[in-house]
Amino acid sequence: MTTDPDLLPPNATPLERALSKAMARLGEVPAPMRDLWNPQECPAHLLPWLAWGLSIDRWRADWSEYRKRNEVARAIQMQRVKGTPASLEELLEDYDRLIRFEEWFELEPPGIPHTFRVIIPIDGTPAARNTAEFAHELVRDIYRTKPARSHFELWLELATEALLVLMAAGYAMIFRRLPMATDTGLARALRGEDGRLLLAEDGDLLEVG
Repeated sequence: MTTDPDLLPPNATPLERALSKAMARLGEVPAPMRDLWNPQECPAHLLPWLAWGLSIDRWRADWSEYRKRNEVARAIQMQRVKGTPASLEELLEDYDRLIRFEEWFELEPPGIPHTFRVIIPIDGTPAARNTAEFAHELVRDIYRTKPARSHFELWLELATEALLVLMAAGYAMIFRRLPMATDTGLARALRGEDGRLLLAEDGDLLEVG
């Protein structure tokens, strides 16, 4: 307990003197503020709060502690490139290196300005990218990373080179069927863990064959 004299006047009341002593103890409570803002020293259970304070857009509770600290350490760097092709490339590579994107001026013929296309290869393997949950999560993170003025399409590219287009404008998604010849594995790939199939624009089940 501190023994420093208080600055109260001689006519201070007992209550005021008691409050002064109680408040003086607060200065002895360790408050390592520098450590709390240091991604390598911050307690692990406080890392989500530090990430929130640094406006990190993507965060997963199941990441390792090393990954969480690394993401916090890169927060300023990520904010500097947010909304650029480089940030999208880094995001897609983190999900799956086979995913690619094409900007409107790279298409033939050129697309609508300020749009881009994200292409996910779909095959018969048990890869995470073959699930509907993966597509929904990817769309959510693209929406957080992309330029605010840009809209995008999420394309699921089949091994048969047929394409199923998933339109995404903002966060609202529209599923649309295109004429194609595929195998019945696509319906299983787009079925969620709850067993429900995705719906097309007309309300029909998104089935193939």
